[in-house]
Amino acid sequence: MLEIQWPNILKGKLELECYGPNLASFLNQTVQAGIWVENIHWVDEGKIKFTILVHDFFRLVALMRRNKIRMRIVRKAGVPFLVNRVKRRKAFLLGIILFFFLIFLMSSFVWKIQIVGTERIPEKHVRTLLQKEGVFFGQLKARLPESKQVQYYLLSRLPQASWVGFRIEGTRVIVTVVEKKGIESTPEAEDGYGPVDLVSRKDALVYDMRVEQGNPLVEVNDMVKKGDVLVSGKYGVPDDPESGTIVGAKGKVLGEVWYESEVVVPTVQKRKVYTGFREKATAVYLGRTVLRNPFGNELPYKQYETVQKVKSIQFGTWRLPFGWVEIEYLEMKWIQKKLTEQEAANLGKRQAKEELLQKLGRDGRILEEKVLHQREENGKVYLKVHFDAIENIAVPQPILQGE
Repeated sequence: MLEIQWPNILKGKLELECYGPNLASFLNQTVQAGIWVENIHWVDEGKIKFTILVHDFFRLVALMRRNKIRMRIVRKAGVPFLVNRVKRRKAFLLGIILFFFLIFLMSSFVWKIQIVGTERIPEKHVRTLLQKEGVFFGQLKARLPESKQVQYYLLSRLPQASWVGFRIEGTRVIVTVVEKKGIESTPEAEDGYGPVDLVSRKDALVYDMRVEQGNPLVEVNDMVKKGDVLVSGKYGVPDDPESGTIVGAKGKVLGEVWYESEVVVPTVQKRKVYTGFREKATAVYLGRTVLRNPFGNELPYKQYETVQKVKSIQFGTWRLPFGWVEIEYLEMKWIQKKLTEQEAANLGKRQAKEELLQKLGRDGRILEEKVLHQREENGKVYLKVHFDAIENIAVPQPILQGE
């Protein structure tokens, strides 16, 4: 059986200063006895310094007595002496252990949740969704759900978001939200039109006109280009600025427009299902801080969702800033479903249609859809879909003085 060779610093070292007769003979006897010696330094003819291991000290003392050598311990080094010093300072040792324990404990919790990229989506709404998913101030990092699970949950609850990122940096959780492109402003979104013309914001075929005020310059089934004036804000002859009164145009012009959407749909879809198992726990809250028991039993679930019910304490009509929270952990799991190419294509068409309807606005609708190209490659279905759609193409353009 091999003996483990520990580093000498772990065994402990002693630096000795020896003096007496026949030091050279004494040093030879020390080496022959198998005593480890290093850093030999002759101070003068009758004095020498060297370093030995602690466990050889008493063997060396026996040799010194036989050779009438006297010695003095100059320096002690190594782990055994450090341990002895720590034992004499138990309060210091306890402080070190407590310090590292607190660092470990504090770094095990979430102390900040940062939400980036929300402009139209209320940040408070995102925080509420995160709390329902088990991501909140004071949560144990070990109990945070998986990043993909949080991303899927937020995307399913935030129709205005096109992508959600979730990452953990130290004790900070960073949620990045990419919002869908906003709908272009339309005349009905304006508070007051003033003296404006209605112009086309894109190439289109005029489908319907709902003019409340102004002088229409186009008719149904006319082709218009981006920037063309659809309804003039002047009564009279459009080519003669002095022949009419500037009243401002008001109304809607619906145009038939065309879109192409490219969609990629994985044929393997993940879906969340609940197993029916659940656990309940109670925590105390103070202000906005939830104080949980860090030494509580570990949940038997690898994946779960949380449902929280806040029970505040009231004194008459006053609601005190503390109480307790009833937390319910619902076990869930992700299952994978294999789609056929046609099922994935249908899912992709629905996604493209929903995104387009968001873009078209309240007056928009889809007349016709047609798949231009479809292929399956590397577990994904690629689609190119053509849409015929109706939307309000009129936007206000101020009538400048002197026009």
